Amino acid sequence: MLLVVGDPGYGKTETVERWADTADAVYLCGKPGMTPHMVLGDLLRELGVKVEHSIERRYKLAEGELRNQQRPIILDEAQFYLHGKAECLEVIRALTDRYEVPLVLVSMNEIQEDIKKLAQISSRVAAVVKFLPATIEDVKICCDTLAEVRIADCLVEEILYHTAGRLREIINAIAAVEQFGKRNKLDPVTRVAMVGEVIAHDWRNETPRKVRPVRQARTA
Repeated sequence: MLLVVGDPGYGKTETVERWADTADAVYLCGKPGMTPHMVLGDLLRELGVKVEHSIERRYKLAEGELRNQQRPIILDEAQFYLHGKAECLEVIRALTDRYEVPLVLVSMNEIQEDIKKLAQISSRVAAVVKFLPATIEDVKICCDTLAEVRIADCLVEEILYHTAGRLREIINAIAAVEQFGKRNKLDPVTRVAMVGEVIAHDWRNETPRKVRPVRQARTA
């Protein structure tokens, strides 16, 4: 079992969805109010099996398909599988244990404390992968890969400053820079050119984040 944790916006879901495609893994996303009956239904649909009504029949079908397909299972928003007595997670754990299928749990950092209280689950966690804020090198790679205009290094630093390394916000900021560059026929787009332009939004304070003026070096 692998535990993937990190604050919202750091790219956990994007990463595991891409890995699911590469590894032919079953990707499931938790929802409030889930029950074992619902979980088995979601699992069978992703396995390409007609969903039966009774939970016993659903479990038997899931057993057979996992035995034959041997596909890893990803549980995104895993906190929703832990509510109550964690019965939803226990259903999946029992299946993956029996057929030695890898299980990946994806959630926020707080889930680690909840997992520690469940011996049946915590004893099976082989590794924890923690998503951290993007570095300046990460933002540079995103800019070079995603933008259809060149983004100067000085503006890359500004993107990191305003997004605090959250991948979701970095992508939105790159889109704003790209639109500005195309509209003004700039290549590369520099920080000086975008001073005062909105590059991101602070949803907490409902305020736009604008490119800051470049401080001029002091003369002796």
